[in-house]
Amino acid sequence: MNGKYSQPVEQAVDLIWTSFDRDEIRRGYAMLMQEAQRGDADALAFIARCFMGEQYVWSGAGFKPDNENASKLIQKSAMSGSATGVLCAVRSGNLTPSVQRGMPFASFKEAFEEILLQAEGGNAFCCYMVGNVYFWGDYLLVEPELAKQFKTEQDYNALAYPIAKKWYERSFDGRICAGWGNYCDIRESGLCDIAQQEFESYYQKLAEISPVICNNYGHYLEYSHNNPQAALTYYAKAAYLGDAQGAYNAGHVYECGEIVEENIELAYRFYEMAAHRGHPAGQFEMGYYHFEGCGDAQQDYARAVQWFEKAYENPKCSDVTRTQTAAYLGICCQDGLGTIQDDEAALEYLQEAEEEIDYLWDSIKAKVLTALGVAYAFGRGTDVNIELGRRYLEDAVKLDSEEAEEHLRYVNSLDSESDGRPHAAKAIDPFFQDLAEKIRDAAEKDLHDILEQTGDEHIYTAALVTDSDCYSLFLTVNTVEYLENECDEADDACKWHPDEWGYSDGHDSELVKLSALLWQNQDKMPGKDYFFNELISAMKLLKETGIFKELTDEITFFVSISDDEDAENLEDYSASQLNSLQLASAFLDRAR
Repeated sequence: MNGKYSQPVEQAVDLIWTSFDRDEIRRGYAMLMQEAQRGDADALAFIARCFMGEQYVWSGAGFKPDNENASKLIQKSAMSGSATGVLCAVRSGNLTPSVQRGMPFASFKEAFEEILLQAEGGNAFCCYMVGNVYFWGDYLLVEPELAKQFKTEQDYNALAYPIAKKWYERSFDGRICAGWGNYCDIRESGLCDIAQQEFESYYQKLAEISPVICNNYGHYLEYSHNNPQAALTYYAKAAYLGDAQGAYNAGHVYECGEIVEENIELAYRFYEMAAHRGHPAGQFEMGYYHFEGCGDAQQDYARAVQWFEKAYENPKCSDVTRTQTAAYLGICCQDGLGTIQDDEAALEYLQEAEEEIDYLWDSIKAKVLTALGVAYAFGRGTDVNIELGRRYLEDAVKLDSEEAEEHLRYVNSLDSESDGRPHAAKAIDPFFQDLAEKIRDAAEKDLHDILEQTGDEHIYTAALVTDSDCYSLFLTVNTVEYLENECDEADDACKWHPDEWGYSDGHDSELVKLSALLWQNQDKMPGKDYFFNELISAMKLLKETGIFKELTDEITFFVSISDDEDAENLEDYSASQLNSLQLASAFLDRAR
């Protein structure tokens, strides 16, 4: 029962709840900690508020919510004689019977009157708390008999809102912005007359103090006053003051180019501000910009995936943003773009995106439908269902997807009647149905002989190589020792050119025997894309056997084509699916 805040606590409260400056807020927090150590119960109450989430303190202050610790602190402050702690305990559900028995106040009314006395003396934060007591109905704890006069909650509000309004306005005059949302609700209720000029005067005044209200005022100007130019000014100002939503709004304005001239570079910078402050839609935009490579963002699938994952996992992510993010993550996982290729994870993301596909714009909708078509038509992450895959591809073609059109031509070419109309695709020939396993088994046997040749040398890479006609196969590895002995420089082309490597299977190897069978069954091959995917799957299966033991995670695996201009594309694609991000990134940079 302090009667009045100490001077250090009053100063600390001013820094934390009116400065909206992270450094100043931290200085105020340090002051509270010092006072709490000296036994100040009010300091404990305000420390608790710092950890009770953005309803109690500005989210940009950097305090991580900790409800359990906050509850202990607020209860301790109330039992130690803080009237602020008592009022806050009521609001946060922490005024338990044991706390009531332990606090030195005879009643809630006695604690309220202590705060009321400070409010009447001009303390702005206490004015805010008094306003809350009336607004939230806690005043009925002050005067329990009063509850008998009201038949409905609206009856109570008709009495309490005008009183709360006056106390909130006194808090605004003292630069406390926390009650603004409640003040707006009072105005919207129609139970209390707040003149337009009065309302806008406070709105503009608080917009100059609080980054959050600054952004909201911009939104108000844009949609209530049809003044988007003025709105942009406040969005940008809010962004520079630390508000994530303001940064996102400013980025959106510059990206759309409707109010001002389109400026993708500036949009990117504002989105980056929003993303780093935890705004899920801003995080998605960062992923999108790096995926597409626009503005100041270079195309970087790995960074894109990182941002998409941040947005997807963000607890504040909206359904729209989550759907959009799932769409891109599905595409990245299926194609191994910036992440390890994973057909099962890809399908889960794609199916999630499909559930709310109307949230997507046509270009990404087409990508999702194409990817789903590929998944079902070719059994990527699910059982083969050619008819379902065809339907997805046909829907994607309606959205002008050239990729879907190409896949659809291939699916339809598998089986056509003489009238030229596509019918159900024929089943893949038995020889090719388990080709990946056949290749894995042959390569594993050959690899035992290769490993005897390498001895104690350090293997850094392994590749499965075919020819442009997909008839032959050989397995080859290279070691650091061979590279250093045979190449003039460690980064010589021979480092990543399989034909230059030191160790491979022999003339009578299992892969040579399998190559002969490939030649015999060439007319039954489903197609080159199918064959290349089976090679990648075979290499993945070989890696998973553990035959390379502790070196597995240090070896760069890929698939190549000898003497073919498309070799580099296949090498890049396969490496991204078979290796860690670190190894894949290093491999993709080999020519740069």
